[in-house]
Amino acid sequence: MSKQKSMVVGFALGTVVTAAATLLSTPKAGKEVRKDLKVNMDKMKSTFSSIKRDGIQLRAKIRFANKEKEEALQETAASTIEDAPEEMEQEIK
Repeated sequence: MSKQKSMVVGFALGTVVTAAATLLSTPKAGKEVRKDLKVNMDKMKSTFSSIKRDGIQLRAKIRFANKEKEEALQETAASTIEDAPEEMEQEIK
């Protein structure tokens, strides 16, 4: 979980640094820069929302897969325990 958080923080930091560098080196007027910033902020919010939604969906899929795995392991263990005496009898004969 910390790797994902680290990635998001790095992405956000990179975005802020890029925006600051663009602001300092742009030949545009103030109104144009503010308009561009608003557009870019809206895109960034949308991107973060998408990343968050995808992360939540991925977490749900992983939990579901883990639950299925546990159930399959329990079923396999139970059937192995039930079949073991029969298999032992057949091996003895």
